[in-house]
Order: sequence, then C-alpha cells, then structure tokens
Amino acid sequence: MRNGFTFKGKHTSEFDVTVRTQSRPVRPDAKDQTYEAALMDGKYDFTGANVYGRAFYDERVFKYDIQVTADDLRLLQRKLGRLAVWLDGAGELTFDDTPNVKWYARVIDAVEYKPEHGDTAVLSVTFDVKPFAASLFDVIDGPIIDSDIFLDDMIPLDLSEYFIFDAVKDVPQTVYNIGDRHVRPKITLENVSGKVTIECNGNALTVPSACVIDCEKQTVTDSGGNSLMTKVKGIFFELAPGANTFVLSAAAKVTVSYYPKFMYDDNFDNIYLGDDEDE
Repeated sequence: MRNGFTFKGKHTSEFDVTVRTQSRPVRPDAKDQTYEAALMDGKYDFTGANVYGRAFYDERVFKYDIQVTADDLRLLQRKLGRLAVWLDGAGELTFDDTPNVKWYARVIDAVEYKPEHGDTAVLSVTFDVKPFAASLFDVIDGPIIDSDIFLDDMIPLDLSEYFIFDAVKDVPQTVYNIGDRHVRPKITLENVSGKVTIECNGNALTVPSACVIDCEKQTVTDSGGNSLMTKVKGIFFELAPGANTFVLSAAAKVTVSYYPKFMYDDNFDNIYLGDDEDE
C-alpha cells in the first residue's frame, strides 16, 4: 500500500484504500503586495512594507486520489459513504512520509468518485491547507517520545530551559525560533505587579500586569481567562527564525510557547540555541 495520511485522527488504512498524490506543492505562493500605476514602468512593490517587515503567503491546495475496492457494488457504495463522512469539514492533516509535521486543512470542492472497473472506484479529494506546516510538539513540551526526528538534528529532548526564564528589567534576553518560518508565540508573564512593556523585533506591547499574551489570536487575558484588552497598547509581535531579543520594562518570570513552523517538512538540522559549538 502506498503512503497514506491521517485526517481528523483517522488514517487511510482504516478504510482499506490506496492513496495517490495528484498535487502537493512544496511551497505556497506569496501574496501579491504590488500596485501598478498607469504612468510608471513596472510596479510599486510593498512586500515587507508592514509592521512585521516580511512577505505573507496564500494557503496551499493538496489534491489526492483515493482508490476504493470492495467485493461487490453494494459494499463499494457503503465504503464511499464512510469516506464521504470522514472527508468533511476541517482538522489536522499528517502524511506518512512527513511524520513530524502537521497541517491544518479543510476539504474544499466536491468529493467525487468515478467508477474504474468492476467493484473499484477512485475518489478525488482536495484540501485547502494553511501556508506552513507545524511541528507536532510545542517547544515547552519538547519532542514526542518515539518520534522520527533524525539523530543528527541534535535537538534537545527538554527545550523548556530555553523558553522559561526570569527576565531582568531592561536587560536583553534571547528567545529562539527553532523553525524556519515566523511564529506568533503565546507568552505567560508571572511574578510581576503593575504595567510591563515587552519589546521584540522593533515592536512593543504594553500589558497591565501578570497575564497570558496570545500573539496568534491577538488576545491578552488574566490567569482566569478574562480579557484585559481594554488595558493593552502596542503591536502583537512575531518571532523570526533564529535568535530574537526580548526586553522587558520590569522583572518577571516569562514562559514563551509555540509550535515551530516549516516551509514543508521539519528542518532541525541547523538548530542553534546559543550553545557553545565546542561543547
């Protein structure tokens, strides 16, 4: 059987089918951020002319053929019915040949089938997926036991020491993004009283007290989950691949969590966490 995939917690092997790839782009298309004026040659290119200073990307489309066989036509239709229910809605999508990353996907277009010969049919399915793959683990939790990470990636099993630290007022602290794409982290501030500002990559965010900052959802809440957004000022920032610098205006215990993101497959071979290369 060819490599299959898992969608919404179920693997293709549970349906006794064969999966064939029609299209699976290895990179997404960049969003067009240009403007064409009538009285000029070429275009104005505004790529990177935003608060994050980078290009942004469109979602990808993955297309697959699923070959279904059964002992008779009645059983074939029952199989197709089960597949139709499974291939509905949205959820996590992982592939057997890239087992360390997941995609957030939703099924688009019609799920159609065409009879081939006898009691065999081919079901076509199209997924609309987020631009980048995400690691299966959050940096606070570290790699999953028995994962297929390559030995030469040299990634520590316990990453938490790099992402939980006691910040000192106005003293820079390095925070690493171990993926190859930008991420928007979740930051928990503890042991701080009163207003505090975090500066990172040219952007600053001021929060009223100890809190949880979700840069992806652009929310700030207290420990009970109550919104503090009316008391927040500034810009929710991103972590660029590699080293990033945090500067806090007050001492605090800081926890930074995120799922590393990748262009296509996991890429930890060049991971650098500021350790001495001679150690």
